[in-house]
Amino acid sequence: MKKIVYLVVGLFILSSFTTLGIGEASKKQGDLRFSFSTPTILEKDSYVQLRSEGTDSWVFDAGSPMVPRRIETLTLPFGTVVQSVVCSVQGVQTKVLTQKVEPAPTPMIIGTEEIQLPTMNEAIYNAEGLFPNDWVSYNLGGGLDDNNRHVTILTINTYPIRYEPTTDTIYYAENIDVTVTYKLPTDNPFPAKTDYELVIIAPSKFSSALQPLIDHKISKGISTMLKTTEEIYDEFSTGYDKPEQIKLFIKSAVETYNTTYVLLVGGLNSWWNGVARDNQNEGTKDWYVPVRYSNCMPSAGDDPGFISDLYYADLYNETGVFQTWDTNSNHIYGQNIDKKDTYPDVALGRLPCRNVKEVKAVVDKIVHYETTPAGDWFNKFVGVSGDGFMDIMTPIGIYWNTNSLPNGEYTIYAQAKNINNVYGPVDETTITLDKTKATSLTFNHDDHLTTGLNYPFPPVAEIVSVSPGDILGNTDYSYVPTEREAYCNDFSGWANIQYSSGTLKINGKAYDPRPYGVDTSIHVWVNNSAGTKVFEQTKTGFGMYWEGEWCVGDQELLGRSGGGYYMPSSFEKTYLFTSSGEWTNMKQVLSTFSAGCGFMFFSGHGNPGVWVDQYPGIPGNRKNAEVEGLVWFQLGLPLFPMDSLTNEYKNPVVAVGGCHNSQFNVSFLATFKDRTNAAQMQTYGYPVAECWSERLVRLEKTGAIASMGNTGFGYGLLGEYCTA
Repeated sequence: MKKIVYLVVGLFILSSFTTLGIGEASKKQGDLRFSFSTPTILEKDSYVQLRSEGTDSWVFDAGSPMVPRRIETLTLPFGTVVQSVVCSVQGVQTKVLTQKVEPAPTPMIIGTEEIQLPTMNEAIYNAEGLFPNDWVSYNLGGGLDDNNRHVTILTINTYPIRYEPTTDTIYYAENIDVTVTYKLPTDNPFPAKTDYELVIIAPSKFSSALQPLIDHKISKGISTMLKTTEEIYDEFSTGYDKPEQIKLFIKSAVETYNTTYVLLVGGLNSWWNGVARDNQNEGTKDWYVPVRYSNCMPSAGDDPGFISDLYYADLYNETGVFQTWDTNSNHIYGQNIDKKDTYPDVALGRLPCRNVKEVKAVVDKIVHYETTPAGDWFNKFVGVSGDGFMDIMTPIGIYWNTNSLPNGEYTIYAQAKNINNVYGPVDETTITLDKTKATSLTFNHDDHLTTGLNYPFPPVAEIVSVSPGDILGNTDYSYVPTEREAYCNDFSGWANIQYSSGTLKINGKAYDPRPYGVDTSIHVWVNNSAGTKVFEQTKTGFGMYWEGEWCVGDQELLGRSGGGYYMPSSFEKTYLFTSSGEWTNMKQVLSTFSAGCGFMFFSGHGNPGVWVDQYPGIPGNRKNAEVEGLVWFQLGLPLFPMDSLTNEYKNPVVAVGGCHNSQFNVSFLATFKDRTNAAQMQTYGYPVAECWSERLVRLEKTGAIASMGNTGFGYGLLGEYCTA
């Protein structure tokens, strides 16, 4: 049998818990020892990268030195007071570096055209002393462990390498011993007996349609009750608004019934024209079950408030006190300054149904999913992805000095080679050198014509800073292409055009567009009209990563892997990658989906009604590189592509990485009227009656059994840190 996983929005998943030994005493100590290897120091263009065996991550605070760290998550009885976390260090040595330690990159909004280079935080890099300021740090929260028990969660970060920026010296330890001193709670607020393991919250209008689900759960030994929103509003009127009243009831259910699972059933009450939000905090007026908008803004340009059902699940802080998400009592919920540990204290999901028919459809799928033995289709994992960003960290930047050459016709050649010594086609650009005329240079980004968008393909060299027929003359010229011409050019200047004092800067890209292709070199040479070589240069170390493919795939990258790697070995894995040629259009996605699978992982770009990604290397920029994956609506047949799925009762759990794919506050007229995105519908006039995830889940018999995705912008890291 399969166990249902509901549509989850904003839920943080915890894993790899370690439980400290506990006894009867009110005060206890737990001791941990961590051992580390001598650091590995990798030289980069401008920085050094530090690695250490025994660690599993780095410090990823944007702009901070990326020192390695080990993360250990421990659990203690709920309400435990941690009094101290101290360490002792052995075998400390020092080493002076040749360059600064690499600063941590800034997480990028997936799909943004505003890319930032990793930049040093001057307040840290110019400060005296060591970074971090100790060998260990920790944070606390309250939540559920792997067995759904309420616990206090202690996360310990150990830093075997500390960095002194002013002298570029690292201090590294062989062993770090950590001692945790804590006081156990004197009581347990949760009942020993479970009355209702599952509580369903829905309007009374859905009661009859939900009864088959309640009966089914009870027949499976899961004690279940339905609590209507009308009852909650009557009984918990002390809550500031209706979302808080719902949350107060959930807390009461946990403490009265020992409830572990909560299912919210109900979204907007109209697909035609629902009011998404009443104010900055909530959507209630047109909602069957209200939503809380978090006013947390991770970065400038982010959503000014996004739906977060995690609000309902995050009931307690690390000391067991109720989490209001409004610790400064200004009635603006979930601001950056509000303290919230973001650990769920119940397993909570939502079926954002808009009418009784949709409720009946999802109940039918759930009951069938949990009562029918899994067929061979279930043991299949499908990953769909391509290239998320143009992550050119270093421009080609080859300088050709023409001052000693006579006027005439010249041809610039470029060829890329990968680490397996496979050569790609030669890129040719014929220009005229004429110092009697003004310079005329044009931008040329057409590697989509080189590859023909047919993959896999050998390594690609693409020169963009000069075009056939251009003139190198007697005037200087420079041009910075826009993001619409050269995606992520603001990030590294990979496409900038520059001709100064007779020297042309040859810019472009070199990449290996096969699955997991990374490093390439580029050889550039120039011949005159007689075929005589007048210039040549080779540069190495050009790395580009197809971020989405790494995130869904099964290859290791800096100690981390994509989703496919972590699937059980018994699962058959299918990858629809743009780099392999297995994904070139939506028909391939629909066909694979229709065959049935247990799990499906999309990683790319999106909005509430669309999910897409790009060919490797973003050939010809985004307008030419984009590949359609799965959309809510199209001007063509079928009008509603998801409705053409034929995977009856072979429903996968879907995870989708793309901005706003699970933003379930959209409706047809609201999106159609929001041409400038003033209402944050995120479709810019493209009409969407329900979000991508919502439609997949509510389809009768077909589609998904559950979907997890972003209700706001998705974030990612470029290049080699994409799986971090």
